[in-house]
Amino acid sequence: MQPAGIPIEKLAGTRTSVFSGTFGRDYTDRLVKDPESLPASYFTGNGAAMYSNRISYFFDLKGPSVTTDTGCSGSMAALHMAAKTIRAGDSDMSIVAVAQFMLNPDLYIALSNLGVLGPNGKCYSWDHRANGYGRGEGMAVVVLKRLSDALRDGDYVHSVIRESFMNQDGKTGTITSPSMEAQEQLIEECYARAGLKLCDTGYVEAHMTGTPTGDPIEAASLAQTFGKSRVPGDAVYVGSIKPNIGHTEPVSGLASIIKTALVLQNQLIPPHMNYEKPNPAIPLEDWNLQVANSLTPWPQGMPLRASVNNFGYGGTNIHVIMEALSGTTATNGTCHINDINGVKTEQILPCSDPSSYVYVVSSKHLTGVLEMNRKLAAYIRDSISQGKEPRPVDLAYTLAQRRSRFPCATAVRATSLRELADRLEEPHRKAARASPNSLRIGFVFNGQGAQWYAMGRELLSTYPVFGSAIRKGDQVLQQKYGAPWSLHGVYFPPILERT
Repeated sequence: MQPAGIPIEKLAGTRTSVFSGTFGRDYTDRLVKDPESLPASYFTGNGAAMYSNRISYFFDLKGPSVTTDTGCSGSMAALHMAAKTIRAGDSDMSIVAVAQFMLNPDLYIALSNLGVLGPNGKCYSWDHRANGYGRGEGMAVVVLKRLSDALRDGDYVHSVIRESFMNQDGKTGTITSPSMEAQEQLIEECYARAGLKLCDTGYVEAHMTGTPTGDPIEAASLAQTFGKSRVPGDAVYVGSIKPNIGHTEPVSGLASIIKTALVLQNQLIPPHMNYEKPNPAIPLEDWNLQVANSLTPWPQGMPLRASVNNFGYGGTNIHVIMEALSGTTATNGTCHINDINGVKTEQILPCSDPSSYVYVVSSKHLTGVLEMNRKLAAYIRDSISQGKEPRPVDLAYTLAQRRSRFPCATAVRATSLRELADRLEEPHRKAARASPNSLRIGFVFNGQGAQWYAMGRELLSTYPVFGSAIRKGDQVLQQKYGAPWSLHGVYFPPILERT
């Protein structure tokens, strides 16, 4: 949870849901080939339910925990259900995590027999050379929260999901053949639910794997919706991440979500890779669609809104509408944020820096702290050289409040980022390890010597636990031992009889 700035200890016990998607099970398939050597942890380590359940177990999360299998749309189905649990109040936050690693040739053979893989291992999406897709591998994780909660907690909002919708192709020519009508209905209903116009979307991140069958069908559905909603000649930009990283199958949806968030943040549409000229079955100009051949600025006058289209080989389709968090400006240390409904939220940040800050770095191991010190120093020097250095107050706050605190740590005080980098790289710098035992703190106020008679008096009213302990001790000393004085009252010496 480090990129999200959510310490692990703040997650434990919360109503955080976990959703994951699956497609191939290469590691499982390797193990079952020799059932006599199956490890005892085979089922708890490789069962599909554990893809999500193990995350919930590790972080002690109490929200729904579900693994989906809808083929290539697995991660988008997981994202859709995660968003619904938050909207329904079943969870306050959701982790959507999907992974795909290619360890066996078995699935390659099965997909080749199906005729969906290209012979050269590349995705020629919407290109005249489209002859099947090239497989990719990797993993992706996104964290979802209500926008109001994210703003309240001071989270960095990468993008806003306006709406998501899922449907199924039903009966088609073959079970793996996409349905243009189902995808068209999916897009229209998603926008109708969001109350948005199709013509106001500036970019569509399409599934576009590079298959001769699937690409023209998806393109036709985008033409009947986005293309048809705009005047001729005002084509909507369409692209895909698959020519860059391959078709990552169940991860492909989240990969597209992450790419689209970056497109909205930077207001730039990246060039479409592996593209020479259009697929003859996809007449871009007639369908009012456009592919970016170079880095393209966001269409002028268009809202920062984009769509992500995704579907699985069994007919499960998902469409997601995304927007940038609009109207974010920072002036004089005060950050004004307007959310998508025009409601202004204000977050006050310190506007003046003190003379120095304390920067905390922690890890589970002493050597890990030293390595993190080195990497942090390198990051600071690199950011300074590029003129993109963070504000010292932001860096100190993030390290102290938005990172988990582990047993080994180092704390460095510095008056500037350059001094911080120098001190982090000091050869004699060491990390400290926290005591494995919980410590008890004792206060001794003897009232003699350099101390003053009222030392510690403020603790009685400031800390109720301290005040209660003093009163209890006072009661024991007076009632059990007959003390003529009080721990917290006025001292009256006993009156001695004259002799």
